[in-house]
Amino acid sequence: MSKCIILAALMVVLTAALCPVAAFAAEEVSSTTAAAAVSVADEPVAPEPSEPADPSTPAAPTTPAAPAAPVITCKTTQVGQSGWKAVKAPAKAGRTTGSNAVTALRLSVKSSVSGSVVYRVYLAGKGWTDLVRDGATAGLKKSSAPVQALRIKLTGKLAQQYAIYYRANVVGYGWTGWGKNGESVGARKLASVRGYQVKVVKKGSAAPGSRDNRYFSAGQSSAEYFYAQGGKTRPQLIKAIAKAKGSGLKVFGTSYSLNSSAGKKLQKAIKALSRYKLSFVMMDLTTGAGISYNPGKVQYSASTIKGPYVAAVNKYRPSSAASAYGTMSSTIKVSSNEGYASLRSRFGHSPMLKMMAYCGISSAEMNGNRNYTYLSSRTLAKLWIGTYWYYYRETNSRSAKVRGLHAHPLNSFIDRALTTPTRTKPGWFPGGGYNVQNDAGVVLVDGHPYVLSVMSSACGQYGKLAALVQAIDGVHADMVKKG
Repeated sequence: MSKCIILAALMVVLTAALCPVAAFAAEEVSSTTAAAAVSVADEPVAPEPSEPADPSTPAAPTTPAAPAAPVITCKTTQVGQSGWKAVKAPAKAGRTTGSNAVTALRLSVKSSVSGSVVYRVYLAGKGWTDLVRDGATAGLKKSSAPVQALRIKLTGKLAQQYAIYYRANVVGYGWTGWGKNGESVGARKLASVRGYQVKVVKKGSAAPGSRDNRYFSAGQSSAEYFYAQGGKTRPQLIKAIAKAKGSGLKVFGTSYSLNSSAGKKLQKAIKALSRYKLSFVMMDLTTGAGISYNPGKVQYSASTIKGPYVAAVNKYRPSSAASAYGTMSSTIKVSSNEGYASLRSRFGHSPMLKMMAYCGISSAEMNGNRNYTYLSSRTLAKLWIGTYWYYYRETNSRSAKVRGLHAHPLNSFIDRALTTPTRTKPGWFPGGGYNVQNDAGVVLVDGHPYVLSVMSSACGQYGKLAALVQAIDGVHADMVKKG
């Protein structure tokens, strides 16, 4: 009996001790179930209070936000535009087509980093302006003094953390390469800037694009690349045409096959003139590739020499050449011997000697001190490289007017043969021990103009010579097509 009482008492004690644990477990189940119910019903649950932070524990470090990149605002005035036009870099300012030049600009910078944007421009006929900064005007807003080049840079902490790149869109050329941090960009004394673009990057970052050909300046070697507009320069073309050599029909500067359909037509045209002395050179003025037939054969120039001489007078004596325009016109258009003699008497041989040097022609190749001379079709083609360069690339105030004289001159079988615009000067002399029918000039194929010189004894054979020129033109077109 006493044992039973003791056991009963122990059971009571144990039950009392275990009840809180059971109750806590029941609360856990009840709470979990309730939480699930709240989640399903999307009812808010009051957050549990958080414990106060221990003041002895240091706060986690915070990373400061990176400063915003500088923003450059470009304001521009332009020929044909009223007032200022603003864009935020790197948007393009100004224009990318047409010939309306930028006349003035204002640049400003917005940044959390201290510093300024400073800049200056080169004005046609005026030179470089003083450096200005932060929204001040660089330029004159006059169409008579357009912007031709520019320089931009950053100062202060801006310059320590960022680089500023910029490029110009130049009339007759397009986009230059990218300059940076005060470098010159544009075409000094060559052409006007019609648009520009600015871009700020973190210091050490790559340039936005190519930095080649970013600045051209008259009188410097860079001018040749500007005139070439992405093609061969004058010295490169003169070097390229030296590869025209040997006898018979050959290609140079290209792997083009003369077994093509166009090549076979050319061979047929040459065969039709087999009873005559014949030589010719054709070279693409963009690629420097071409074809030749007996290019080193020396023959009498006849009046074809008049073309390069008139170009030389206007290139080297432009002021005094203006008053002789009428005489030049008759010399080129109808091949007046009297007019040519008058020009040689007035201007002498010096212009031709200078033109020879410009074209890389030695005295061994031709005698520039004679009104009429002996030379090869290769040397005649070199003279026309220089003539073309003066008329269309390295121009002066006389170039445009005088080159027009070479359109449709008397007895030009090159001009007769083609519908493409040409600028030529033929020369002929039947009998008298000379017996020549020559023609030379440039064929203005869009994107791929070429120089062509043909020298022959085929006097009066205009039909056969025109067929030859058409066949040469066909080969050129095929070469361009096949690359």
